Amino acid sequence: MKKEWKLPKRKQPVWRVVKKFLVPFFKVKNVEFEGERFPDKCIIVSNHNNKKGPMVYEISLPIYHVTWGAYPMLGTYKDRFRYLRDVFYIQKNGLSKAKATSKAWFEAIFSIYIYRGMKILPSYPDARFRRTLQYSLDALDKGYAVSIYPEDSSEGYFDEMTKFLPGFVMLSEQYYKKTGEDLPVFPMYWGRKKKKIVVGKPMYVQDLVKQGLNREQIADKFKDAVNDIYRRKFKED
Repeated sequence: MKKEWKLPKRKQPVWRVVKKFLVPFFKVKNVEFEGERFPDKCIIVSNHNNKKGPMVYEISLPIYHVTWGAYPMLGTYKDRFRYLRDVFYIQKNGLSKAKATSKAWFEAIFSIYIYRGMKILPSYPDARFRRTLQYSLDALDKGYAVSIYPEDSSEGYFDEMTKFLPGFVMLSEQYYKKTGEDLPVFPMYWGRKKKKIVVGKPMYVQDLVKQGLNREQIADKFKDAVNDIYRRKFKED
């Protein structure tokens, strides 16, 4: 029987040691806040920036957070291998099957430990998405932030994103329905070349609901906010 995801403990002594070795390779030079800093409990939406993004955010952000990630990466070796080969490397990165197989075979061995250390929360694309929402609500109830990469990456990762999926909007709505609190949602962007993260001013889903926007339109507003950071701070003329 499949084990349920459990909220990670704040003390992770083994991962803390591992992170020290990763800091020189993944920590950014600067995290710039254009508005207020993160409260303990919030939602963060950002670009994924291919494979390195989640690790960069985990090591660099000054906030304890769980992160939505592809559910197969928390499964068996076969689950991880197939996702890495067929989806991540072939579909999203355009690698040949031979090269994708070679990379996936190796990475699927140890990636489960990295994902657990990074506090990855399984994101499901089907009816099981309700589990993702429930796990996220549990994390927020415990005072954790939830970080989400909502870009539609089915055709790869791009500097300027074309679409945000509305799962994070549903999470905000569910938390508001449960507690009456409209959590701040922070747009954020990591610029690879400048080794810098910029966190925009927080936005509130209920403010946009009151304007008559539906979930897809609200997701689009956040996509525009993240892209705006890219254009102002990272896009080269």
